Formats: sequence, structure tokens, C-alpha cells
Amino acid sequence: MSTTSRRSPVQGMRRGVLVAGLVGTALLTIGGAVTAGEDGALSALAGSLLAFFVVVTGLVAISLIVAGDVGTSMAGAGVVYLGQLIILFAAVAVLREMPWLDGRTAALSAIVSTVVLQAGVVAGYVRGRHLIHPSGASA
Repeated sequence: MSTTSRRSPVQGMRRGVLVAGLVGTALLTIGGAVTAGEDGALSALAGSLLAFFVVVTGLVAISLIVAGDVGTSMAGAGVVYLGQLIILFAAVAVLREMPWLDGRTAALSAIVSTVVLQAGVVAGYVRGRHLIHPSGASA
């Protein structure tokens, strides 16, 4: 029996996030423009880009952590999560001062964009056909 080298699913996950992010951001921005005009488009764009930035930052950071020492993975994941929350909080604090921001449109756009981005991550992972527990295949 031979073993095949498996490529990391991270490249597929990044590609899934990129495609989902571009398509989702474009559609949500158009939707914001149709429903609330120019301010709606800017608000939807801000929400989508914020979600995109937070998800991509988390994906890159967790990829670096998982590639490191196994003993620090859980602590590293906690640090990544806290970092994402700090980025999100700081961005919301800055954005809420913008006169063009429609909070409801930005929040809805960020929520929908996050779901679409996570679907892109999962699709990229599944396409990589990465075993969750490699030793379980022989059991």
C-alpha cells in the first residue's frame, strides 16, 4: 500500500474565501445601492469588506499557528479569535462616526458576507479532500 502526499487544504480555503468575498461583496454592494442609494452601497461595501478582512486575517493567522507547535494550537486559536474581535471592535468604533454609514445595512451586509465567506472556506476545505484524522482511514 502506498501513501500519497496530500496538499494542504489552506490554498483551497483561501481561494474559496477570495471568490466568495469578491462575488459576495459585489452583490451586497449592488443590493445596498438598490435598497438605500449611495449611502446604502457604501454601507454594504464597508460591512462586506470588514467581514472579508476579519475572516482572511483569521484564516492566515490560524494557518500559521497550526503549522507550528501542536501544544500551542488551542492557545493560538484563542489569540486569533481575540485578535479578530479587537479588529472588529476597532473598525466599528471608527465606522460609526462616518456620516454616510447606515448601520442596519452595514450590519446586515457583514452578517451575510460572513456566512458566504465561511461557505467559501468550507467549500475550499472539502475540495482539498483533506482527512480530518489521517490514522482513522486504516481503522
